[in-house]
Amino acid sequence: MYLFRVMTVAVLCCIAGQTVAANTERHQWEGNLPERFFQTFLELYKKDPSALSRYPGGLQNISSEQLHRAIIGLDTTHFTYMYPVSVRGYEFPDLKNTPLERLSLMAVRGEEMIPIPFQIDEYDRTGLIWIEGYNQAKAEGEPDSFDDFDEVVFMFRDGGQNRYNAATHGAIPGKVLKEIRLDSPRNNPRFVYLVLDNPRRSDADYVQADIENGRLDSTLVEMEFDPKNIANIKHVAPKAGPKHHENVVDNVYLNISTGILNQNLRVNLNLQDNIRATPIAVKDGPVRASMLVKARIWYMYLPTFFSQQFMVNFYEQSFVVPSRFAVDSMRTLKYFLMFLREPRLEVAVDFHNLEGARVTFQSVYNSANADADKTGTVDGKMSPFEERMNQTRLPGDWLYMDSNQGWDMFFSNHMPVVENGLFDSYLEGMEMFMLYQDDAEEVRPYERFPGAKPRIGFTSSGLPRDAIKMMGSIPKLNYGKMNSLGEAIIALSNPDIRKKFNKYNEASALVLARVKESGRITTPEQLADAFVADLDRMRFTGIPRDQFNALIRDAIVAVNKDSAFIDHGATLEKMVTLSQERGIDISQLRYATMDNTLWFPDWVGPGGPEDFHWQTVNPPTYTVRPWITRTTQPELSSLDQPVQ
Repeated sequence: MYLFRVMTVAVLCCIAGQTVAANTERHQWEGNLPERFFQTFLELYKKDPSALSRYPGGLQNISSEQLHRAIIGLDTTHFTYMYPVSVRGYEFPDLKNTPLERLSLMAVRGEEMIPIPFQIDEYDRTGLIWIEGYNQAKAEGEPDSFDDFDEVVFMFRDGGQNRYNAATHGAIPGKVLKEIRLDSPRNNPRFVYLVLDNPRRSDADYVQADIENGRLDSTLVEMEFDPKNIANIKHVAPKAGPKHHENVVDNVYLNISTGILNQNLRVNLNLQDNIRATPIAVKDGPVRASMLVKARIWYMYLPTFFSQQFMVNFYEQSFVVPSRFAVDSMRTLKYFLMFLREPRLEVAVDFHNLEGARVTFQSVYNSANADADKTGTVDGKMSPFEERMNQTRLPGDWLYMDSNQGWDMFFSNHMPVVENGLFDSYLEGMEMFMLYQDDAEEVRPYERFPGAKPRIGFTSSGLPRDAIKMMGSIPKLNYGKMNSLGEAIIALSNPDIRKKFNKYNEASALVLARVKESGRITTPEQLADAFVADLDRMRFTGIPRDQFNALIRDAIVAVNKDSAFIDHGATLEKMVTLSQERGIDISQLRYATMDNTLWFPDWVGPGGPEDFHWQTVNPPTYTVRPWITRTTQPELSSLDQPVQ
């Protein structure tokens, strides 16, 4: 259910919520790894990405200065070092239906073409990771064969800085099919090759998941959780830094109080007793572990009918909850909200062993005066800045914490709601506030370590009346037979059902009229730009982002002459018409995801959190090109157009 995915995003947001400081100086620590051993390792690492997995214990002995030199020595930033690249199968149209076992990735490292860690993941029709026997929806395409929506995943840092040349680097078994060029704003180009029928595979494994025993390990992070409820986190610790293997999480809280059909008939639910997110299967590859989770509400020790699957992706230094916006999401959310009356929600994480950590998030960081505090320091008592954090409505695009222990947390917020944005206007009736407590005396049930040191999360109350009215007015069609957003758009664009949009249009117009009256949006062009700006925070699968954004904007401007009113049926019809004129198959639009990501860099870098955020929104891009056997090293072409 959509609500469960939002809750899980919120939990991870809270974990990231230890947002860190404005001070860009990194915490320094001494290691005990001799310099000669470090230099030997670094040379091996440059030649082969699997070197780190062969010496995992060395991380706890490395110094901060050595770790920084290793990252810079690989020609990466502290962001691009941990950035995973993903390329969809539709970028390789001539390879469709190729058995997955025949494909692999290689790169030139140390003057040799070697295999690099990679995986090809398959999905079901709703966008969840496909694991045979566990999905509720059908597979997208043919299992075990390369299809349009399969995803090739590898690490940016594992690409080679030289292009492959058989005369220089030696011939390899099999056949090189494609060259994938990677371009980064801060690093030199890299090159990766998709190869057919090469038997070699890298033995590097950056992340391992054991759902039966509730254990997750990556090269740099370890985590333990209740196998029956992944939200019941028992232990999270770094593997590097001066306090490696020391747990930093006390407990996770999720409390819901709501009326059911009547605001006076209230039900109280919490994570410990009523809400379970049970891992049911995992696709554990060398680059990421994608966990399929079944969320369900229990009441009076019995399971209710509120349940749905979602997934969580675990990488070496990041967690991603790709919260889906799909046809089934809206249908489920609509019926779920029908039962709620005056709900109140609180999501929070209690941290542990983080004295001296510094916390901030974008909205308070940017609003602070130049000479004022921009961070809160965890010391068991609330400062004026921390009081401001606790009174802030929305966090902005990021949350950041400097642990003061040699590692940072950075949460990238991709929710399509920003303060005073267009979508935010539809949330009237719902109050939201960030929650921040740094109080050693604040004690709660279920704590293992008393006190809020700190406790970070958010609270909300009420329901967005306008948004609920609109959901209740969505034209009634047989959405159960529609597998994608594109199919729903085509069905809703039919002129014969135009009248079914009347109530929906009226509900939307009430909001847009208030926005126009405030002076924020007064023209159709401004309306279209605001709509696209909020929607652009999500990732749509099946149609390139620029093409999809242009369809939406051009359709809104062409059809609607008043910013206070959108004719949704006519706008969708215009979108379909424009897609046909532009040669875009809109039926390929599958779903959208909010890829809310929790990063664990060793340091955000000298530019601080704002610069790190800039890198997250300007990540490395790729260009897929046919492979042509080369006997000389060609010049890099300025005509290559990378794809994000």
